[in-house]
Amino acid sequence: MNLIALVEKLINGSTILKEQLEFLREQISALEKENGALKSEIAILKHKQSENESQFNKATKEIERLNQTIEGPKKDDTKPHLDAMTEKVLKLLFDKGRDMSINEVADTLSMDIGTAQFHFDLLLKSNLIIQTRTGFTSSRSRENAPFFELTLSGRKYVVQNILK
Repeated sequence: MNLIALVEKLINGSTILKEQLEFLREQISALEKENGALKSEIAILKHKQSENESQFNKATKEIERLNQTIEGPKKDDTKPHLDAMTEKVLKLLFDKGRDMSINEVADTLSMDIGTAQFHFDLLLKSNLIIQTRTGFTSSRSRENAPFFELTLSGRKYVVQNILK
């Protein structure tokens, strides 16, 4: 015989004790329901916390990437070495003072699109330009071309190395 059954047997003779026992059962049932609801709410909050942590980590990485773009290369603080044609691309962006597409630069400098893409890749890797609008580069369609502009490091490079 378990303890609750024993207590029930002892108090079965008294109406007051029966009422108190029924009241305690109702309270226990209400507490169990509340406990279940709280456990469910905790699970939901833990899930939301996990999602927020993921978004926070993504935002932190994006901020770091943007800070690197703004600051430019800082590993050994050496200047990137650019060939003459890549410097022409950089100077064109500097002279225009606005964002330009690879197609636009290729046309202006009379070079094929593949060569222009190569020079843009070098400039992007050196953090001297950034992409300002997304799109794709094609020799046929210019409507959805990505656009690029100089970074602070790019303008600094032009002023210190090309304009001198």
